[in-house]
Amino acid sequence: MPFTRRVLYAENSRRTELLSTIVSNSLPVVGVGLFDWSAAALLFLYWFELGVDSVWALVRAVFAGRPPDIETSTLVMGPLVERQFALSVPRTDLRVYLPTLLALPVTALILAVVWLVTGALLIGPLPEPSTETVTGVLLATIGIFVLTGITTVRNYFYNGEYRKHNSTTAFRGLFPRIVTVFLGGILTLALITAATEGPEAELGSLDPTVVGLPLVLMVVCFKFTSDLLGVYSDRLAVYFKSYDEEHGWQTAPPKARSIDGTLTDAPERVRPVRWGRVIGGLLRLPYHPGSLFLGGMGLLVAVLFAIGSAWDIVAVIVLASVSIPALLLCLDQLLRYGTIEYRIDPDAGALVAYDRLFGTALWRIESWEESGLRIEQTPLDSLLGTETVTIEHADGEYILPHLPDAASVIAVFDRQPERSEPIIPGRAGLLG
Repeated sequence: MPFTRRVLYAENSRRTELLSTIVSNSLPVVGVGLFDWSAAALLFLYWFELGVDSVWALVRAVFAGRPPDIETSTLVMGPLVERQFALSVPRTDLRVYLPTLLALPVTALILAVVWLVTGALLIGPLPEPSTETVTGVLLATIGIFVLTGITTVRNYFYNGEYRKHNSTTAFRGLFPRIVTVFLGGILTLALITAATEGPEAELGSLDPTVVGLPLVLMVVCFKFTSDLLGVYSDRLAVYFKSYDEEHGWQTAPPKARSIDGTLTDAPERVRPVRWGRVIGGLLRLPYHPGSLFLGGMGLLVAVLFAIGSAWDIVAVIVLASVSIPALLLCLDQLLRYGTIEYRIDPDAGALVAYDRLFGTALWRIESWEESGLRIEQTPLDSLLGTETVTIEHADGEYILPHLPDAASVIAVFDRQPERSEPIIPGRAGLLG
């Protein structure tokens, strides 16, 4: 997209977001002026607005156009991120990355807990609002939901902003909104307490014709200022950091990887042996502290039940504490190597790691790019009669575990490999 057109899109998106911010922050003033809202009603509206922002943030995260920024060494999720598999939305260029879809329930649960806790702290102390107040707040919330939806559809989808975000950066602006609602709620409660005479006065009993309007205007100005800073946060970041920044306070998420030349007609192909694709993951237990922590916590719970001599429960917990981490490690190994094949073209001096299930190349290395070559034999290799090849390069290393024939891989490179002492595989960067 030409630079001038890109700038025009950015300005149009900013105008739409600014209009949405002005309208949504004007609704509380309208509520006080026309429907005699109290300050308590204002808190209800801001709480519901936080829920609306969370819902649309989830929508943005689902359809973010760039892959999630997760370490490929992460258990189970790492190999899925490495393959960058995405489901296409028919008749659009929208895609939903599989790791984002799998992490969505957990993300939604976290946002729901934050929303409920915020409500318990800010809304819990308030008296039950009147039916008219609830109706007015719900109507305003519906208006904010529709307005936020229009802004999201126009800026994020129609103007193509989703192409610049992944599932993490799509939540940009939500955390400041949470802080704003919380601090605004604390400010409102403090002003209510100061304006109420006597410790027995109810929080929702303020007369809006006396102190309601000044109170609401003070809180609305606080929230409007915070939202306005959010609209222009990228410009503020550019001003404070440098004038050539494009993404404000955040760095741009990485684009989807593309491997040129997958060696479809490669004369030789090698795959890890079948058992190595599964049980090889058990040897990587020390390199996944999360699985060790999970098993350790289970064993600790088993000790507590053992004190009470509940041996049947102890047996179940111990079995689960051992089997669940083992199953996760085997699943991780299966996802990494279950359908992988190494395509070899000795004449061209090229080697490609290709996943047949997801139809994607994970990496490609030319003979001139390698800086070191080793053949190692793990305890599992000794059992299976296989070898593990390590290829060093400028950005790290690629490890090809449990190969039945390492000679074809070695033939790509113009050097004899070093042979190392037996190791246990599992170092970070197993796929480079």
